[in-house]
Amino acid sequence: MNIRQLHYFLQVAELKSFTRAASLLHVAQPALSRSVRALEADLGVTLFHRSERGVTLTEAGELLQKRAANLLADFAHVRDEVGAQARELRGELRFGMPPSMQHLVTVPLMRAFRREHPGVLLRFTEGISIALGEGLQSGRVDVAVLAANEPLAALQSEPLLSEAMYMVGPRKARLSPKRPVSIERVASEPLMVTLRPNSVRALIETALARVGRNLVPVLEANSTSVMLQMVAAGECYTVLPYSALHEALAAGRVSAAPVADLRMSWAIAYARERTLSRAGRELTRLARQVARAAIEHGYWVSARMPD
Repeated sequence: MNIRQLHYFLQVAELKSFTRAASLLHVAQPALSRSVRALEADLGVTLFHRSERGVTLTEAGELLQKRAANLLADFAHVRDEVGAQARELRGELRFGMPPSMQHLVTVPLMRAFRREHPGVLLRFTEGISIALGEGLQSGRVDVAVLAANEPLAALQSEPLLSEAMYMVGPRKARLSPKRPVSIERVASEPLMVTLRPNSVRALIETALARVGRNLVPVLEANSTSVMLQMVAAGECYTVLPYSALHEALAAGRVSAAPVADLRMSWAIAYARERTLSRAGRELTRLARQVARAAIEHGYWVSARMPD
């Protein structure tokens, strides 16, 4: 069993097809099939059920898929740590960010990292905190920004910042960033919220429960962009962290007001059992730098970083 065999195996398992995996890996399909069969022979098990419709994992294959991602991540980290004295960082780094931070953090962070470390291949994943947390634990993601109200016991985490949650309405609602609204006011409007499970939705539900109210949405979606478009069209209201609505608010497409005493906290996290690579530590440093700059320049209203 070697690193190349594990890498090939994971690609076939993910794509459920030797043909598609061979195309993605830029190898001949017969060579890919030989590699997987050699791995099966070495392990003494069958890893795939093969059929005309493609392949599916056997029980042994499912076990190897869980372990192989961690093994490859550990190998990459060892390579990075051993080469840590090199002047230029190399290798790859898989990082995840919430959709809400796309404009204020993710894009500026990727640009800053690329300028300082062009030898590192960044593999970016955007997702909700629950999905990113699962990616960290499985080894598919190296470091990510997560909502701090998610269970982080299996992860190593450090506070990044907190930001106010805003009630977002159409322009005609004339909501003002200078006039906070109560959670009761939020409950009185037709709301569009994220699908469960979601940390933002959980935060809203918890806040409403404190005042004896239930969340009764009129619409649900897994897309912040769609939610903001529906709000701008006057169809509903929503509640989002400021980072998610910054661009729409600046463009005048919506109006918004902070919800009193309602904040979202974010943390930088990575797997507890794996040492964060040098590239991961650099990304963490730059993420804090980018976030601080957005706050200091007045773009990230209401955000606060820990002292």
